[in-house]
Amino acid sequence: MTDKLYINNRTDKPMLATITDNYTGSNVFTCELVPGSNELSVGQLETGVYMIQLEDCNHDIFYQQKIFKD
Repeated sequence: MTDKLYINNRTDKPMLATITDNYTGSNVFTCELVPGSNELSVGQLETGVYMIQLEDCNHDIFYQQKIFKD
């Protein structure tokens, strides 16, 4: 992962993106994703392993992935 993540919200409703520290489980980044292209600036994250999850407007998690910050 670089200093930016690009996520395309293909729905017509906002979604929530949350990045958590894989070791502590604490949320380190949260933002709303608008419909269409979204650019997340994650340069402030320290080197390490994180988990990103995407939630729909009903707060149902529909996507999770482990990410690595160099």
